[in-house]
Amino acid sequence: MKTIIEIQIVENEKQRREEIRLISTDILKGTITGGRIRLILTPDLFGKIFSPKRIELLMHLSIKKKENVSELARALNRQFEVVYRDLKIFENFGLIKMVKLENEVLPELIGEIRLPIIA
Repeated sequence: MKTIIEIQIVENEKQRREEIRLISTDILKGTITGGRIRLILTPDLFGKIFSPKRIELLMHLSIKKKENVSELARALNRQFEVVYRDLKIFENFGLIKMVKLENEVLPELIGEIRLPIIA
């Protein structure tokens, strides 16, 4: 089963905390099952995480063969350090995982990213 990553944008930090609390309650009750990841973000936080260059990186990961960080940086005409930092941000938010394969590390999307604009 393919993991669905749903990004939900809420108006403010107070609403974000409330949504996270509700999700936590549902997890404890057992009413939320696997196969789905939800990111609850404010517009400001969304803008910090998903810059145009980072969106380009995610799109590249979704359509290209597996490439290591150096190959990604070269393909996107960006510095290695910047691409690596962006990948670590995505990894910390659960969007990708870094897969060790022999002597290289390959970033891999966790699943399909969905962004419903109007919920």
